[in-house]
Amino acid sequence: MVLPEHLTITEIAQWKEKFLSQTRESSVLNIDTSTLKKIDSTGIQLLFAVKQALQAKEGDIHWSGNSVVLSKSAQWLGMSDALGIAW
Repeated sequence: MVLPEHLTITEIAQWKEKFLSQTRESSVLNIDTSTLKKIDSTGIQLLFAVKQALQAKEGDIHWSGNSVVLSKSAQWLGMSDALGIAW
C-alpha cells in the first residue's frame, strides 16, 4: 500500500476504510511512505491504530520509502518507537 501525498484529518475517513479493508485481509501490511509529503497527528494516530490492529493478529507493518516527513512528525510526537520507525 502506498500512502498518499497527504495523510491529514481531511483524508482520514477515506484512508481509515482502506486500512480496515487491508487489516481484515492480512496480518502484515507493507506501507510505502515515499510519496508522503504531509502528515498531521491524526494521520500518525491512524497509522498507530493500524499497527496495533495488526499486532493483535500477531502481524505488523513493514515500512518502505523512508519518508522524512513521517519520521520527523513521528519523532516530534514521540511516536517513532511505537510505530517502529527507525530511519
